[in-house]
This record gives sequence, C-alpha cells and structure tokens, in this order.
Amino acid sequence: MAKEKKTLTAAAIKRFPAAPSGKRVEHFDAAMPGFALRVTDKGEKSFVLFSRIGGKQVRLTIGKAQLEEDGPGVTLADARQTARDWITLCAKGEHPREKKGEGGTLGLATPAAAPVETYTVRMAVAAYEKAHISRLKPRSQLEARRPLKKILLAKWPDRALSDVSKADLREVLSGMVESGNPVAANRALANLKAFFNWCLAEDRLTVNPCIGIRDPGGNETSRDRVLSDEEIRTLWPILEETSYPFGSLAQFLLVTAQRRDEGANLRWSEITDLEGDNPVWTIPAAKNKGGRLHEVPLSPLAVRLLRSLPRIAVETEADKPMLSDFVFTTTGKGPVSGFSDGKERMDKLTVREFKRIEHETGKAPAPLARWTLHDLRRTAASGMARDDIPPHVVSRVLNHSPGKAEGITAVYNRHGYLREKRHALEAWAGKLEILIRPVGANVVRLRG
Repeated sequence: MAKEKKTLTAAAIKRFPAAPSGKRVEHFDAAMPGFALRVTDKGEKSFVLFSRIGGKQVRLTIGKAQLEEDGPGVTLADARQTARDWITLCAKGEHPREKKGEGGTLGLATPAAAPVETYTVRMAVAAYEKAHISRLKPRSQLEARRPLKKILLAKWPDRALSDVSKADLREVLSGMVESGNPVAANRALANLKAFFNWCLAEDRLTVNPCIGIRDPGGNETSRDRVLSDEEIRTLWPILEETSYPFGSLAQFLLVTAQRRDEGANLRWSEITDLEGDNPVWTIPAAKNKGGRLHEVPLSPLAVRLLRSLPRIAVETEADKPMLSDFVFTTTGKGPVSGFSDGKERMDKLTVREFKRIEHETGKAPAPLARWTLHDLRRTAASGMARDDIPPHVVSRVLNHSPGKAEGITAVYNRHGYLREKRHALEAWAGKLEILIRPVGANVVRLRG
C-alpha cells in the first residue's frame, strides 16, 4: 500500500519519530511532488528532493532540517523554495549541484550536497516485497513475484528504475506471446503495472512505463479446454516420464478431478483406508476453496498411483529421520511449488517425445494443444458427464457450492453422496484405464 502523503509542517517535522534500526523513512510532502523529509534510525532529519534530469531519476539532499527556532539547519520554507528552484533546473536538464555558489537559495545545497544515489530495480523490488507483496496471500505472493524475478531481476537488476522503458517491457512480453504463453504475458503485465504504480505512488518514478501497453496476449475468454481421448492417451506416458512430483501430481489431478492446490497440499494423514475397500481422501474445510469439509473417494487407479509414489524422509530435531506427511513434495518439509517450472518441463518433454515418435515411425503424431493443470479437472468433469453421471453428483465431486435448498438437504444425505461420488470417480477411472493402457497390456504402468 502506498504511503499516505500529508503536507509537511514545522510541528509535524519535530514529531516524526526515528526510523526503525538500520532503516530510513521518507515523509513525502503533499504540497510539492518529490519533496520529502528523510528520517534516519538515529533521528537525524533532512530535506530531500526526488526529480529527473535528462530522463534519469535522482535524489538530491537539500540540507538538515531546522528543528528549533533560530537553531541550525534549513527551515521548511527555505527548503521548499530550494526544491522549487531545483525542479526548474532539473526540467532544463541542469544539475543543481553545478549551480551552487551562484547565490540565491541554491546556495543552501552547498554544505549538504551528496552524491546522487541511483535507485535501482533491485532496490525497488526489495522495497515492494516488504511493503506490499509480504502482505498478500501465499498464492498471490507467488503470482506477484514471478514477473519481478523472471523479468526485472533477471534482465536489469542494477539498472536505474527510471531507465526501464516501455520498449524494454513490450519486447519481453511479446517474446512470451511468441513462445506460446499469451495468458502468462497478460498476467505478467498486470503484475508489472501494479509494481510500477506502487513505485509511482512512492515518488520513485514520474511515469509508469507500462502505461499504453495493451494485453500482449489479447483478450482472454473463459477457458473451456477439454482434452480429447486421443490427447489423454498421448499425455499420460509423458506425465509418467516427467520427474516426480510434477508428473505424478498431474496424473492424480486428472484421476480425482480436484483443484491444483488441493492436490499439491495432499498429506498422507488425510487419506484413510488406503489398503482397504473404501479409501477416502478428506480435505479439511480450511484447505479447500469451498470452505467445506470435502471427501474424495479414491478409485483403484488413484490408489495404485499413490502406492507408486516415493516417501520422502526428513530430519527431525532429534536427528532421527522420519517420513514426510506430504504426498507431493521436493524437500519433504512442505508441499510442491513452482508449478510454472514443472509445467515447462512437461512441455519440453512433450516436444522431445513427439520428435522421437516422428523419428521412429516417420509420421508426426497428432499435435497436443496447449493445456493447463486446471484443464485436467475440467476434462475429468466432462468425462463423467459423458458417462451419464448426474450433474449434481459431478458438482459434488468437484466440491462446487450447492444452492441453498440443496445445501440443507446435503446435510442429511452426506453418506449417500459419498457412495455416488465413489461410483462417479470409479467410472471415470475405468474410462481412463482403457484410454491409457498400452496396446496389448493388461495393467496400467505406474512408476514404482
């Protein structure tokens, strides 16, 4: 959130407390853009001006603030007048430090003139992280950080923030579209706009370089992508070859029709009767989007998939290793993350697999159009509907919010719906097993 600007007064300047240890705080003046009082962790107070010279942003120190009448330092009135004069010079492309000693209020800068500090992209991202991103929900944090890390910090970490141009950003975003990621390009632009708007509100910029850039990926429509039977048949072995946990997670989402984050956060302790006749995955209300406890019956295919997964050992405080409770994990200490990187691996493996098939058979396989993890959930729902599973049962499998009347009835029909959900998911799994079974094989191969 941007700092609230207030008009600086002599009384307010005296009241401003020291900054936190190791920090500096700037109180910007609502009466004059770019003019501020800087306070150090030792309580030292000085007037500064943020302006632009020849298109580059600069910070100029006017002088230490006068805190007592007739005391040392620059008065607020004199500091404002100096700032006005300096803004005029900066607009002409002239540096105020080169004008010192010529008389007038410009002379105030002579004893306190400081080297211009370049405010870099790295500095701006760090400040944005602390002031804004850290307050977002975990998933929103990941989305907000992604373009900052993969675009700004990857390409121009030490460049002056004000030197990042519209042309720079447009080139990168266009490259994302050309690489087949139009939606990701739109998301990146939205998050970059938010970042630069924050910098603008903090007087670190005078212009948002994203202004005027339209969604590079074009207008988005509601996705209705459903994988065909042939695409499922093509995709399954690719997921099989994708390194754990990403490939296994994608398979599990297709089999169970659940949301990405719910599958990624699956714990072994949430699964009951895995070795029995009625295995169930229970998603706590606090962990699912619907905010309701959700029971997912596990089909034989889902059970075999889970049994094939490795159990990751983690060290404890007693230096005794124990098995992690997370089903899909890379460290054992938390759920899998980095979905974009995982999806990129799957896409690269798809390209290699298609080239191999074409080399061995002399015929290019049918193309596999772009897909997302959420498309797997939609594909499962569509598959159940094609098998004449009633819509209200499919809705229960997906954990969609019921209507008011249905919600009241559901309290008394919970176990009946559990049976119906099991029937639906087992029917879908049976369809999948037929699709993905290798020619001439009786058992679906799963990693072991």
